Amino acid sequence: MRINRLKIVLLHTWYHFWHSTETWVDIFWNPLIQTWIYVLIAASFAQAGDQRGLFVIVGMIFWQIVWVGQYAICVGALWEIWSRSFSSLFISPLSMSEYIVGQMISGAVKSLLAVAMTSLVAFFLYHFSIFSIGWMLLIYYIELLIFSWATGFMVLSLIFRFSTQVQSLSWALIFLVQPFGAVFYPMTVLPESIRWIAYSIPVTYVFETIRGQITMGIIDWRALIMATLLNALWMAIGWIIFDRTYVGAKKSGSFARLEG
Repeated sequence: MRINRLKIVLLHTWYHFWHSTETWVDIFWNPLIQTWIYVLIAASFAQAGDQRGLFVIVGMIFWQIVWVGQYAICVGALWEIWSRSFSSLFISPLSMSEYIVGQMISGAVKSLLAVAMTSLVAFFLYHFSIFSIGWMLLIYYIELLIFSWATGFMVLSLIFRFSTQVQSLSWALIFLVQPFGAVFYPMTVLPESIRWIAYSIPVTYVFETIRGQITMGIIDWRALIMATLLNALWMAIGWIIFDRTYVGAKKSGSFARLEG
């Protein structure tokens, strides 16, 4: 893996990002409007003396890390496919792993920007500062970002396997994680029969820990260790699925037909 090639991928992504109205709308405009609405809902909870409104705000802010990180990997590749330039990228010495790492870095930067913008909305409308979480903010960010990369690998694998017929999964499938990942509410709200799904998702432990910290000042390190172990498992599975799908798509010729 060459640093110069990563720089080229990042520069290429930056040029597209800067000139793409659709990407700006997806990554910034939609989250800002949604955060605005969720903050107002949280404010209505606060008027009734209910602290659960804070869970909604925190969940919405940190969810942007998962959403944007996964979006950057999948939709970044889709833009190349739509413009019929994806396969031509690999005529050069650029490898698929270098391209993916570049998109992962791009997703990390974009998610930081999205979190910053939504945090400003929460601060001005609800007077909640995300920095009140302290240095743990970095740990939560890394844990959620890793999960977003893992899901990005899996969704991109589906696109390589089934072509652009399933492209809508790039911005839709990740939302299936929200109800099971206990993003806005404690995991105990979920029916017992489906809690095993929540226990298998790393973000569940992260959001539970965040809520515990902001309400009781307690950091559940066991939950974070479990999130780390699950993240490692999800990343390994995601990359194996992606790598095998990519190799299979090249052998079958479906990779070349993506732009057809």
